[in-house]
Amino acid sequence: MFGKMKDAALSKSAKAALNGYMKEYGKMLKLELDSKSKKVMMEVMLEGEKEPLRIEVERYELTEEGGRHYLKAYGIHTSRAWINTVAATYLEGKAFEIPQQYVQMLKLIV
Repeated sequence: MFGKMKDAALSKSAKAALNGYMKEYGKMLKLELDSKSKKVMMEVMLEGEKEPLRIEVERYELTEEGGRHYLKAYGIHTSRAWINTVAATYLEGKAFEIPQQYVQMLKLIV
């Protein structure tokens, strides 16, 4: 039960942070983190789109190397076929550095 409450609080905080980061592109409508199974589900309403984009990540991995923190995502599926192709080609398993201001929040997830 505590894990679900923690995930709900983290989801809410992460949603607010990501909305600030992506305000030029659209708005995050929903974000659900499952820290136990390392899954993420989100819905984003992108500028100019009529329907939200649904994104599911089957597994994420947070790592630290040399004082820098990285995020890798695996099993990325979206509600848009062409984005699935882009994700498989350019995002799947690639390490993306996490900006320092978000590291503390993400450490709570691990």
